[in-house]
Amino acid sequence: MSQQEQAYIKVQDVIDAIHQFFKYILQNHKWIWMLALVFGIAGATWGLLQKPKYMAESTFILEEKSASGGGLAGLASQFGFDIGSLMGGNAGMFAGDNILDILRSEKIIERVLLTRVDSSKGNDGPTLADHYLDFMKWRKKYPVMANLDFRNVSSENKRLADSVLQLIHQEITKKQLMVDRLNKKGSIIQIQATTSSMIFSKLFAERLLDETMELYIGIKTGTAQANVMRLQERADSLMQALNTKSYQNASLQILDANAAFKSYAVPSELTNREKMVVYGLYSEVIKNLELARMSLVNQTPIMQKLDQPKYPLQNQTWAWWKWMAAAMAVGGIIGFFLLFYQFPGRTGKV
Repeated sequence: MSQQEQAYIKVQDVIDAIHQFFKYILQNHKWIWMLALVFGIAGATWGLLQKPKYMAESTFILEEKSASGGGLAGLASQFGFDIGSLMGGNAGMFAGDNILDILRSEKIIERVLLTRVDSSKGNDGPTLADHYLDFMKWRKKYPVMANLDFRNVSSENKRLADSVLQLIHQEITKKQLMVDRLNKKGSIIQIQATTSSMIFSKLFAERLLDETMELYIGIKTGTAQANVMRLQERADSLMQALNTKSYQNASLQILDANAAFKSYAVPSELTNREKMVVYGLYSEVIKNLELARMSLVNQTPIMQKLDQPKYPLQNQTWAWWKWMAAAMAVGGIIGFFLLFYQFPGRTGKV
């Protein structure tokens, strides 16, 4: 055959090759089924060994307040009261993805782990950390944790308890907790906790949000709240002093004083003057107090829960028969390509 004739491939040759290939597959299909069966058994075994994974999901909306005090700060500055600095001090603390880092922080997660599984039992019930060690089987895996009880940590076990909490925090943040924004430009944040315990997943997702909200509001409004309390105490003390001066002034009043002894009216006049000074101070403090209360209201963040997990949680792990079906499909495909590789017609041996 010349080189020019070899450059052309007949359609009939292609059809014959395909027919021969499928005939070869039908003759050796048992190998495909055997390989699929082996993979299927392995997939079913793998599925049966998998632990259940219950995912609890909480979402909340977070809205930042304006850092500028606007006209309120300008009005307060007339009385020597800097509200603008109070409002702007924490403006960027939770901006961007800082709130996501706080949700994953060791401080917040340890607070959640040390809460009781059943809060109605008070201090008698086990903590979430105790429950975590049980369903993760760490007490059996690590004998040093066998007798560890987070309900009553003694001074001797304090170091061990802290180390275990750090290990739990690392395990949760790496494998069992996901926090992210539903929309990269939005303000809705999602918390997903996925563990083999339905109770732990639900309670952890709920309480992680509660602890974060408490810390968030405390930091955002802490300075303003302390300022309101300080001004309130000052106003109360001035009111008490004002009342004292009023009673003192009344006791010094002389109805029929002798004109020759007008000096007797001096103590009353001095007391009345002091009363007016205290009253002026009290008026200014009350103004600042009302401005501080307005600042506190303006700084109170909008952090609203949207969705909370409910029982029963769905098991996210595939059933054994799904693993078996997927593994059989993979085994069949591998067997098909192995026969294709072994097909004699590939090398022109037919």
